[in-house]
Amino acid sequence: MITVKNATLRVKRINGRNGPFCIADLSTDFGEFKVKESLLDQFDEGTYEATVWIDEIYMGQYVAYGKAVTEIRARLRDVQVLTEDQRPVSEEIVEPDPLEEQPQPAPAIQKPPVQEEPRDKRWDKFKKSKEEAAPVQDADESEPANDLFDEETWSAMERAMPVKLDASVDRALLRQQAGMLRQRGYRFDAKQQTWLFTS
Repeated sequence: MITVKNATLRVKRINGRNGPFCIADLSTDFGEFKVKESLLDQFDEGTYEATVWIDEIYMGQYVAYGKAVTEIRARLRDVQVLTEDQRPVSEEIVEPDPLEEQPQPAPAIQKPPVQEEPRDKRWDKFKKSKEEAAPVQDADESEPANDLFDEETWSAMERAMPVKLDASVDRALLRQQAGMLRQRGYRFDAKQQTWLFTS
């Protein structure tokens, strides 16, 4: 692992097919690197002076818009932000979503449909009458979001307390969590690596 002090991260937020994501250009005294780590998805667009811990420097490749691009990337373990300037990055960056670069599981093989045996019509009538008699439950609007956070985090959010996300979770989950926090009036404080309630 390499510790780099006085590094500059230029973070850019891009709206992709899978939702918004962040990438960064990392400038150090020994080179420039692309960073596509999920921990960046919490950051707002801007320039950050920081101390970074680099786990690996490697070659990354992707194909976009008819071009094959090879770039030197840095895999970050952690970032400690010293100063931040959250002005938007001016130049338009065309980058593929890192989620699209990850290998996707092979599609499941579909089995041919099994021919159902004819059922007794009396059973269908009985089943239908039972379904009609069952009370209808209202769907909880926040139910899909309940899977995003654990009980402790939900409790902190209900009390408008600071929230710290685990950046090592699946990138798609981290994006959903960050989006939910933004919707609920939270803002990411890059220096503390914590979400703070603002409104």
